[in-house]
Amino acid sequence: MFDYFQIVYFGKNSGGNRKYSFLNNPYYKNLTSVEYEKEFKNSYAVYLEREKTGKNYFAKDGVNIFLFGTVYTNNRYKKLTGESPKIINAEMIYGLHLNSGDKFTDNIKGSFVITIYDENKNTIKVISDRLNVLPLYYSFKEGVLVISSSVRMILESGQVSKELNHTALTEQLIFDFTLGTKTYYKDISRIDNGTIYEFSSAGKSENRYWNVEKLYNDKLFSKKESLEMLGRQLHENTNLYSFDTDKILVALTGGFDGRANVAMLDKKKEDFLCYSYGMPGSRQVEIPKEICGKLKINFSPVILDEEYEKEHDGCALEAIEHSNASAPILRSNYPYAYKKLNSFSKTIMTGLFGSEVMRPLHNAGIMVNDYSEKLFLSDSPAETLDGIFEDIKKKNYLDPKIIDDGMEEIKRELLGGYFEKYKERGKVLRFFFFIIQEGVRKYFSQEIQIERVYVTTRFPFFDDDFVELMYKTPFAGMYNGFLGKSKFKRRKGQLLYAHIYKRFKPELGKINLDRGYKPDDLLKPFPFNFISIYKGVKKTAAYKRASGNDTFNSEKWTEKFISDVLHEGSDKTGVFGNRLKEKFKDKSYLKDLLKYSHFISLQKYFNSI
Repeated sequence: MFDYFQIVYFGKNSGGNRKYSFLNNPYYKNLTSVEYEKEFKNSYAVYLEREKTGKNYFAKDGVNIFLFGTVYTNNRYKKLTGESPKIINAEMIYGLHLNSGDKFTDNIKGSFVITIYDENKNTIKVISDRLNVLPLYYSFKEGVLVISSSVRMILESGQVSKELNHTALTEQLIFDFTLGTKTYYKDISRIDNGTIYEFSSAGKSENRYWNVEKLYNDKLFSKKESLEMLGRQLHENTNLYSFDTDKILVALTGGFDGRANVAMLDKKKEDFLCYSYGMPGSRQVEIPKEICGKLKINFSPVILDEEYEKEHDGCALEAIEHSNASAPILRSNYPYAYKKLNSFSKTIMTGLFGSEVMRPLHNAGIMVNDYSEKLFLSDSPAETLDGIFEDIKKKNYLDPKIIDDGMEEIKRELLGGYFEKYKERGKVLRFFFFIIQEGVRKYFSQEIQIERVYVTTRFPFFDDDFVELMYKTPFAGMYNGFLGKSKFKRRKGQLLYAHIYKRFKPELGKINLDRGYKPDDLLKPFPFNFISIYKGVKKTAAYKRASGNDTFNSEKWTEKFISDVLHEGSDKTGVFGNRLKEKFKDKSYLKDLLKYSHFISLQKYFNSI
């Protein structure tokens, strides 16, 4: 199930006979899908699958299980039953819940939201996975619950206000994502991670069964046993996540993560296809091509060339729609790539999250920007936050009144939820909790939401069993601080990859990374490791200075799209006014294209509602 909608009436209004359909949306016309609908006395549900499977819905004795995403049993279940982790369907979830109640969440993992609708009691439970990056959204107001993977479907239900959330818009301006469960609409929330919700005529209750603090450990395994356990867990994950599909697409870049998946995948070579995307000649295409050539495995690059430029604007619209406007227009390469590739398989395996759970922080980027770094490393967070509010007003993206409206709520959320709550933890740990809970999840959620309509995304590195184990080892970035200072610590997480290649496919250790050195260089004794890595890094830095970004040419690709958005009509919401148009006119938008492209996405989306 890759899209889901349900409306439940807890009051006297039963909703009449109104039908809902994803297929009314023009962005769904060319998708491969089968739409199902379920009608109940006080509820109506509709969902999309890629083909008729019957695996994502099960009903018995008035209890209805809807499975959005993918669920597996985990290592705890293995200890209880002796059964190795396996993929499970809606019927199996029904059995687990029947036997264990809500405690069944202890024994499952995956990327999912499960809803359990009891039509006899007219109650519904909504259960999210621990690290949830495949969200559902909901509105619960005046005895009516509307829940869906599509914010547009919720708004078009006629049950929900279209009033914008000023706090969420301000957070987007500061962090490049919204915090907590907020969306851009005041009456719509995102399902939180690791949480069990229950909705009924009595109201809503929430039970958080997992939180990010559980990842921290005082005692860590030794380096040697950590390498063995982590390698074994990743090998199991890679093959578990590909077991249920005859064919699979495997993302491969010039870095470490995809290469590790290729090393550990046990499928026959004809049953998987490696891919990467980039401009002609890009190292993100050429290095994977070299790997596949030497290992004699299938490779299909997605070249971002003139053909991509022609399709860019349409793909940008799809990225906005399917991410519920959480993604910037810079993510148009995802629809383009997966519309080309999904004829081979509707399942992809990526290296997403690998580096993010392993590497220490050494510079500000997308998940950690200048504002979040400044705030979380500050000795006076309240004063720093006040300064950030003043600074974002000067950036002139939003009406200053919107920022004023959201300030107090943001202060309470950040100062209470992180600085006061984790005051005994110290700056580094507190920042890591924020990054894992907010930055990493929200950033990759953009991509995964877009991809869900074309392919099912599997990511062995963000598996609960692996993440839990990783944070019991010295390789987790959380324990290695902020690293502009120590390049040795920065390489610590990379050692795991080097050992994986050596154990499973030694050839991969001898092929250069996009960083300019080989994985095998990490295994050399000091100072030979340092010398080899230093030479490679310097060579790569010189290449980047000479060539720039050889993977994407976002400034060129987005220019026409932005111009069209700004000239097709005024900002209907009044949130941006002429600010985005003025930044485009004087070219100042190019100084912060990521932030600007987020707000262009929002203006386009808001105007379409």
